[in-house]
Amino acid sequence: MEVAIGNAKYDWDLCEKNAVYSGIYSPTHPTIKMFWEVFHELSLEDKKHFLVFLAGNDRIPVTGMEPWKIYPHYLPSEDLIPGADTCFHLLFLPVYSTKQKLKEKLLQAISHNRGFGRFVPRV
Repeated sequence: MEVAIGNAKYDWDLCEKNAVYSGIYSPTHPTIKMFWEVFHELSLEDKKHFLVFLAGNDRIPVTGMEPWKIYPHYLPSEDLIPGADTCFHLLFLPVYSTKQKLKEKLLQAISHNRGFGRFVPRV
């Protein structure tokens, strides 16, 4: 059954550790640090909504989160909500000035998605 629908053995710390950064983003970038603080504070339900937002499914592959990666990419305006490309686990993330603004925009993004879609913001 897990092969068909995935599993629910989440390892959120490994998810953070496996993120792949490029461009202006690195593990020490202030927005990335705020993102992971906000992410780890989310409820399990909201983290599952994030998975649907990013990958189109609230389950992870049967192989677990070890090979599962997130690829944050820069967006130029903090007025935008985060976006995602579910095929490649691309997270389009603006540089936010505050943790509160990041949390507000992230919750807005993950609360209004349908999964298996593609949202690439126009800039």
